[in-house]
Amino acid sequence: MNQTEVKRRQAEAFADILMFVTIYVMGRLTGDKGIAYTAVAVQGCGIIWIAVSGSLSDALGRLLRNRKNKGQYKNMAKMRGSVMLFQLILGAAGSLILAGLSGVVADKLFRIPYSGLILLALAPMVLLRTVSAVLAGYFQGEGAEFPRALAGILRQVFSLGFGILFCSLLGGYGEKVSSLLRQENFTGMYSGLGIALALDLAELFVILFLMLIYKGSRRFDRKAKQEGMYTADSLWDSVRHVHNARWPQFATALLVFFPLVAGLLVCGRNGDSGERLTVEYGRYVGKYLVVCGILAELIIAAILPVIGRIFQCFKREENRFARTVFQSGVHIGLVHGIFLSVFVAVMGEQLADLLCRENARAVTRLLQWGSGMIALAALSWYFCRLLQALGKKYPVLLAVCAADLFFIIIVMATVGKSGIMSLVYGGLAFGLALCVLSGVFAYRQLRVQPDWLSVFVVPLGSGVGAGLVCLLIQKLLASHLGSLAVLVIAFAVAGLVYWTALLLLRNFREQELEVIPGGRLIGMLGQLLRVFS
Repeated sequence: MNQTEVKRRQAEAFADILMFVTIYVMGRLTGDKGIAYTAVAVQGCGIIWIAVSGSLSDALGRLLRNRKNKGQYKNMAKMRGSVMLFQLILGAAGSLILAGLSGVVADKLFRIPYSGLILLALAPMVLLRTVSAVLAGYFQGEGAEFPRALAGILRQVFSLGFGILFCSLLGGYGEKVSSLLRQENFTGMYSGLGIALALDLAELFVILFLMLIYKGSRRFDRKAKQEGMYTADSLWDSVRHVHNARWPQFATALLVFFPLVAGLLVCGRNGDSGERLTVEYGRYVGKYLVVCGILAELIIAAILPVIGRIFQCFKREENRFARTVFQSGVHIGLVHGIFLSVFVAVMGEQLADLLCRENARAVTRLLQWGSGMIALAALSWYFCRLLQALGKKYPVLLAVCAADLFFIIIVMATVGKSGIMSLVYGGLAFGLALCVLSGVFAYRQLRVQPDWLSVFVVPLGSGVGAGLVCLLIQKLLASHLGSLAVLVIAFAVAGLVYWTALLLLRNFREQELEVIPGGRLIGMLGQLLRVFS
């Protein structure tokens, strides 16, 4: 993984943060039922899209880049055209199947009938996302990561802007229908329909953006075809090479997405049903997943440069230092993850009050019991991303399969008594299993012995101390100040206590500070406290 790819993935992490912000904003506009209807439709669409073109951009980009390095320009052109044609047919078929089965998926599979119309409106997304994935693969084949990174950010910006517009317009119409029929669910349904149309339109603009950039690069492409080798694979060979290259990562993405779908299916059949399930699932998606997702993505963006540094060490044949850098990545992931998880758990009441005052108690329970997912998600991503970059895709696939199994077992065992909380418990089981298994594979691959004391025990102990500080501030100030003021004060004071404790306990080595994000600032604070000479 080079520095260009690291920057692209950091931009994608920022785009994911915008996605979670969009989910929260749309949830506020549509209500818990509306965002639940939309989430169900997105899950149905997501399964089909991942099957059709998941991980296609990376696989196509690698193959095109390989042919470019060999001077096979005509082969590149043939592969681009063949894959685009095949994926257009496959994406159109996926959209038609999804449109035809939208009612069955909503009514029979998920048992949330008001999501059927939204799913029907999202059906074109399979084809649109397939086209944008192929175009992004074109640019990656040329070694250009910027168009894909910018397209990801634009997708979320357009989705947010159009979402607010269409959600307000169609939501107002839904209110009139609800008043006429005396059925409030139509408000959420039509608001979700507005979101679906906004997502389709946003993707169309992204495709236009990518096509404009691609058209500007065609001049070099025509010249390269004349100068390159005059042999090319057949259409079938090109498609076969791409799909053989993408299947391990596509299967992994499908299995990572699986708990979202399976959890709702299990809850709908064994736990609460109907209106109550819809409302609770809306809170789960629109509040709990938003908080955990944003914080986990921030940690991922901080860890990404460490992965790039590891591969720089491998290229310079500094294998021993690469192992040190790897441990530093685990350390910084745990340091940030433990603090944020503890902070959300202790200050869950204040966070819930800001996010959803009318249902603060239910959201508080989700955050307090499920905040550990922040650290588990970030660390699991670090291990899996590193293994995939090293070419070890099958260990990642095995770890995700085992994590899915743990998720299903926990959800089925707890859904009868816990309802929507079973998804939180199952998610923690999934994250813990994936983190442990992928971590074992990563440590074995790099032949590193884990340093449990400095990497895990000391940050955990400091995190407990920071949690006690947050609890004390909450007890002293919660009755006198607003939730936002309490959160800001608690974050600042607990953060200062946490990082000072880590420094005084000499939890960071000077060599480690050279590779972790914010290492210079930590080093300056350490010198101020006379920890480092």
